[in-house]
Amino acid sequence: MGPIVYFSFPAHGHINPTLSVVRELVRRQERVVYYATEPFEPAIRETGALFRPYSPRLRMPEHGPGPFAQVSTTLDTLLDFSRAVLDDHLAEVRCLHPGPILFDSFAPWGPMVAELLDLPGIASVPSILIDGAIAGRYGTGAPPEDSRLTPQWYGGFRTRCRNGLRGYGLAEPPAPPQLLQTYGDLNVVYTSRLFQPMAESFEPERFQFVGPCFAFRPEEPEFPFERLDSSPDRPLVLVALGTVYGNQPQFLCACLRELAGAPWRVVLSTGGDLPAGSLGPIPENCIVRARVPQIEILRRAAVFVTHGGMNSVQEALYHGVPMVISPQAADQFWIAARTAELDAGVVLEPEMRPGAIRAGVEQVLSGAGYAAAAGRIGASLQAAGGAAKAAGEIQRFLRRTAGGRRREHACPV
Repeated sequence: MGPIVYFSFPAHGHINPTLSVVRELVRRQERVVYYATEPFEPAIRETGALFRPYSPRLRMPEHGPGPFAQVSTTLDTLLDFSRAVLDDHLAEVRCLHPGPILFDSFAPWGPMVAELLDLPGIASVPSILIDGAIAGRYGTGAPPEDSRLTPQWYGGFRTRCRNGLRGYGLAEPPAPPQLLQTYGDLNVVYTSRLFQPMAESFEPERFQFVGPCFAFRPEEPEFPFERLDSSPDRPLVLVALGTVYGNQPQFLCACLRELAGAPWRVVLSTGGDLPAGSLGPIPENCIVRARVPQIEILRRAAVFVTHGGMNSVQEALYHGVPMVISPQAADQFWIAARTAELDAGVVLEPEMRPGAIRAGVEQVLSGAGYAAAAGRIGASLQAAGGAAKAAGEIQRFLRRTAGGRRREHACPV
């Protein structure tokens, strides 16, 4: 069988969960060809996979969410990225004579390549699974509202999608929801069935919940751990909004202001894009760094103030840490809602009143209920199996589909 070809969505929150899985697959003698943008090359090569750079047409924003801040511009960008991959990589993938196509569930070009090569598709799902029932249960979106999303806009987009993809030979161009979230013949989901909303509606054979896969971290920043108190009378509060949404000076300044002088030690990460000095004077009980070794600090933390990104939430819960969540965009609102539903955290309103951050931390620390709930979810995440489980399920799928849905493809001269 040929190599596994993986099409990533080139962002930290999507690539980081795959690194330990790919490393485990390579350890098990599987060949993996991994497509991503060049900033991720060192981390991917360290797994043992063969790195292949994406077309320069896949230009990701250097700071913040860029076009992925709104649904309409996200759809336009995903369509453009899909055409770039089909134009620039389909022929070379055909020449690899691959086995299955592995793809991020936010990379719709992956299943397109799988269809055109008549190969099985495996989705790597870095968030919770979403269907119409779950969207209806938690609501469909987050501010800011996208005023472009009218029936007329959707009609025009479907036409652009049809026209833009017509020449590649796809049976049917994907509908907008399929571009935003696409699943495969097998789906590896980086959470547990306990955390997944309405998990019973997803068939066990096709959807495998493997828990967080974050053991492999190629780089960790230095941190003055000697400054952290070991006393249980001074709980540790971690504040971090991730790499994409960390540039929120107003929110971070509010955290410093409201948590100053509290009976807690506070560690605040600015995410790297916002200089620590831009936040003004740092209170005595706070440590501010551009980046921090998040997992090591979570091992010591009592509360995590976070944006609700899936990786951050799963890392916190894995270590039994309850949260105060201020969702910023996209699936963070669904993830925050599920965390609160399971009593493992509180969710801040988009328009926060003064003192809301401190009140949220006090609420989470006020009793054992939040920590106990986070611990229960954490136990389910630890039991889910991690990278070994993910690699095992992928290999089991390979054995089951060997010689099945595959044609020989001639390599063009």
